[in-house]
Amino acid sequence: MPVYHVALFKLKPDADPDRVCQWQDLAHAMVGKVPGLLALQAGPPLEFTAHMAKGFDMGVVVTVDYTESLATFFTHPSHDKVHELYTEVCEDGSTVGYDIEF
Repeated sequence: MPVYHVALFKLKPDADPDRVCQWQDLAHAMVGKVPGLLALQAGPPLEFTAHMAKGFDMGVVVTVDYTESLATFFTHPSHDKVHELYTEVCEDGSTVGYDIEF
């Protein structure tokens, strides 16, 4: 049964937009490399609903095939560079994560 990992991030005020784009591109590039990773979409909130985002600047929806694949996703070597850029562009302790199985 697919699992959806939803995460929201707050960018640092001085985050370099090019590094944010690189972070987003590296995350998208994980699809096809990480076993069990079916899809990954990332982006900022829609302009007309951004006022409801409570300061979160970026969101991601990750779809994996099974619950066990979440561990593979987070520990896969391709996630290392994504995490490195995350620490560079996102505020410490500002991430919200939520996992749902349908």
